[in-house]
Amino acid sequence: MMEFGIRRLLGNHGVFCRLLVIGLLVYVRSIAHAQSAPQPATSANAVPTLAPVVVTGELPGPALWKVSKGDHVMWILGLVTPVPRDMRWKFTPLEKRIAASQAVLKPPGLEIGVLGPSANRVLTSSMMRLKYNPDGERLEQVLEPALYKRWRMQKNRYLYDNQSIDDMRPIFAGRRLYDAVLRHAGLVEQTRIEKTVYDAADRHGVKIIDPAYQLALGDPHAAIGTLGKYDMDDQRCLGMVLNAIEHDLVQTTLRANAWATGDLDGLKATLMETQEDACLPGIDTSPFAKALGLSDMQQHIDQSWIEHAEQALAQNTQTVALLPMEQLFMPNGYLSALRADGYTVQAPPE
Repeated sequence: MMEFGIRRLLGNHGVFCRLLVIGLLVYVRSIAHAQSAPQPATSANAVPTLAPVVVTGELPGPALWKVSKGDHVMWILGLVTPVPRDMRWKFTPLEKRIAASQAVLKPPGLEIGVLGPSANRVLTSSMMRLKYNPDGERLEQVLEPALYKRWRMQKNRYLYDNQSIDDMRPIFAGRRLYDAVLRHAGLVEQTRIEKTVYDAADRHGVKIIDPAYQLALGDPHAAIGTLGKYDMDDQRCLGMVLNAIEHDLVQTTLRANAWATGDLDGLKATLMETQEDACLPGIDTSPFAKALGLSDMQQHIDQSWIEHAEQALAQNTQTVALLPMEQLFMPNGYLSALRADGYTVQAPPE
């Protein structure tokens, strides 16, 4: 499963542009994690359950998983999103492992490649236009009436002073709304955890390995030019966002607190109860995605991370790696693949 690490890369042979729609895959996966069970239809007057208090102060974060073969070791930190905004992470133990390592391996990801000196400017402009509804329509005109009532209620609560958001496509508007809800709840996306790790690697001169699968667009201008014609299936995605806001801030906060306090039982419970992402497969298999050549992308992303992990284990005495926490609990996830290839995998004590 892809969750983190859809990144922008400036390479020697061209420009790798972070496409806005692909960036949404990070967000819809985090939305899916907020959902503990399929939700019933919700009235526009529903009141969200109050979330528990978000933990603050100096907190340990989770223990590390260990993958090894012979005397070569990889320590894996599991990531969740969001995390408590005001926590102070006890980072020193992990920093010592980073300092003693030869490499840090980033999480799985996808990079979209385009060539040409003007590609970045042209594609950025094209993708910015994709954020908005065609023909200048507003959400009230685009959404089904029941869905619009739910949207309006939450938008008025968290983004009451933002009028332009109603010009956006539903999936982009949902992203803005969910970010606002996280801020209101005292939560923040986990990217600052990754940044802390990478800054430590830079301080200690440790190589950072990017395992992202790289996809080159054969005719990027033609692909981007036709994207606006395709349906993102984004009304369903917006519905999932609203379900998470209306019903599941409690679970989202409990999971964030469990990560911050190192509560592996709590993490396992909240992650294993989540329903499969109903939004990500829709984007992955839609005509919209096919126009970008994204068929079977998840298989490529998974295989790229595993190959980079095994190469790092073979070449380095010690490596620190980052993975979505769900992968560390899944019976058929990345750790299962490494175990099948002859590596010893040890979970931390619970």
